[in-house]
Amino acid sequence: DVLPNGNLVIAGARRVTFSGETQHVILRGVVRAADISSANTILSSNIADAHLEFISEGELSDAQKRGWISRLYEFLRPF
Repeated sequence: DVLPNGNLVIAGARRVTFSGETQHVILRGVVRAADISSANTILSSNIADAHLEFISEGELSDAQKRGWISRLYEFLRPF
């Protein structure tokens, strides 16, 4: 998207799968058109309002989640 001041809103995603685990990485931010190189790249330090999100799916992520009994116990005894 192009903002009224000429800045560009960017978004990108990458999916990596290994050992039964899939990781999604999503990047969003705002860049100045002047900061984009001739190779159509930009330095990460030039991304304003950067938002980086990691989402993992698979057996390892499922194994790290607590069960409902331990969540209930922590709710009842927070300290």
